[in-house]
Amino acid sequence: MTRQHVAVVPFVNAEEAWLWTCRMVAGSVYGVPVQRAPEPILRPCQPLDVAHAVDQLYRRGQFTRDHLAVLGHYGRRRSAPDPTRDREARARLLWDEAFGQIAPVLAAKGFILREPAETAAFELI
Repeated sequence: MTRQHVAVVPFVNAEEAWLWTCRMVAGSVYGVPVQRAPEPILRPCQPLDVAHAVDQLYRRGQFTRDHLAVLGHYGRRRSAPDPTRDREARARLLWDEAFGQIAPVLAAKGFILREPAETAAFELI
């Protein structure tokens, strides 16, 4: 019997990792155990690894309850807040702030691709 080598594919960004986590964990509300679901793409972590990283950021005071509420609400919706909707403007701000904290943690763990360094906001003259 031969073993098939399957490549582990990190998430493109922290938002993708979070929305995947919410999708995977949603079944646990209905009694389905949280586990890596059979997917065509093998991921570098379990859903609870991402949730634990978010929890640790909250416990260290890097998030407010408002950040967690936004992450939870839009995670259940499986989409980010829409910046074009006035009613979602504050949620989008909190969402972006949260992922500014989450992304470096997930990148350090190898769960997401390292995001390119910010480029300077000026041009050479």
